[in-house]
Amino acid sequence: MSFVEKRSAPVPVEQARTTAELFGVDAPDDEPLTRETALKVSAVFACVRLLTDAIATLPVDAYRRVAGRRRPFTAPDWLTKPNPDIGRIAFFGQIMTSLLLEGNAYILVSRVGGRVVALDVIPASMVEPRYVATRSGRKRLVYQLSVAGEEEPSDVVGALDPKDVIHLQGLPLAGELRGVSPLKAASLTIGSALSALEYGADFFRDGALPGAVVNVPGPMTPEGLKAARQTWRNIHRGRGNRHGLAILTEGATFQKVTISPDEAQFLQTRQFQVPDVARLFGVPPHLIADATNSTSWGSGLSEQNTSFAQYSTRPWVERIEEALTALLIADTGDTKAFVRLNIDAIQRGALKDRMDTYRVGLASGIYTRNEVRALEDLPPDTEYGDFFQLPLNLALLTPDGPLSLSGGKTTTEPADEPDETAPEDPATDAEKTGEDSAEKPKETAPVDH
Repeated sequence: MSFVEKRSAPVPVEQARTTAELFGVDAPDDEPLTRETALKVSAVFACVRLLTDAIATLPVDAYRRVAGRRRPFTAPDWLTKPNPDIGRIAFFGQIMTSLLLEGNAYILVSRVGGRVVALDVIPASMVEPRYVATRSGRKRLVYQLSVAGEEEPSDVVGALDPKDVIHLQGLPLAGELRGVSPLKAASLTIGSALSALEYGADFFRDGALPGAVVNVPGPMTPEGLKAARQTWRNIHRGRGNRHGLAILTEGATFQKVTISPDEAQFLQTRQFQVPDVARLFGVPPHLIADATNSTSWGSGLSEQNTSFAQYSTRPWVERIEEALTALLIADTGDTKAFVRLNIDAIQRGALKDRMDTYRVGLASGIYTRNEVRALEDLPPDTEYGDFFQLPLNLALLTPDGPLSLSGGKTTTEPADEPDETAPEDPATDAEKTGEDSAEKPKETAPVDH
């Protein structure tokens, strides 16, 4: 069984009908690459599990934007409990595994009286988005449902309207209704890993390479070979005789067999496949237990953890938020409502990083002490917890001058030398200004006659 693309032998020139037959045509794989077979590769399983668990466990909330500010919004039941049969984590987990393995996720929206009551994730293999012609000659998007096995033709059992389906795409291509399937796009990468895995399993299961051999000069009869083998086992078998003294007679020599260069290359291939698969899913290799080219401590891995949240997790989160926000607006009729997954919850297990974030937020006037305590599930401070705390040496620059955050305008320090031209008494200065204006005649603009 091989998961690597193969090519058949070319057809003779006199029998070839196409260039593909002349130069060799693609031969079908022995076994199709499916979700189940791909997950047999430990690196694929680790990447899918990591991204799925990281996103499925994020808290989800609904908000409403009023005057540019985010206000809490009563979340509908389907957002906190999408389905009576499964919970929120399992629901988002199904979405992520479908996106990561098949590049698409389809959510069936069930309504009663026009209101959403349940959400169900449909297997991507059962859904095919396509355009159909209407009676007016226009094309209309529908989602065809089919029931079929892996090797059987599809039987269309119905079609769903776009308002009843939420379609999330992974990597989109222009002009395509479906996202790119990672299993198809990286079939050679995952297929070679499966082939290497199968080769290793056969190698160790069949034991084709013996640990040692005993060389005996000259031919031996089958009875002699059997007797020599049995004698060796009787003497050295067992934990107590593992390192016993071997006595060889009749010119026999003992030779330990080491791994061949081919098997050594096999190990290097298996090792290379881990970062190769991690690159496919955008996961830092050390997060799936491969720190070969990284240090096991220090700021290097910390920066990779930050980039994982920024570049690997955030795009998937925003895809889910966009789809659920559209459903929330359609269900409630409130165009200012939106859904947010709290990606900051990834730091929940990192106490130091979480406390550093709170410290910066408190010092910058972003959080109050009670808001931080609420995030940590602690009781509020009823006396001073709702006040912002800021350093006293900070000031706001307003059109009327600096304004101290501690209250009142800041006082300007006097100059080193007084200004001689500055008037001492404002009233006297006003009088002088009036006298000057009275003595000096007003200038008039010339008039043309």
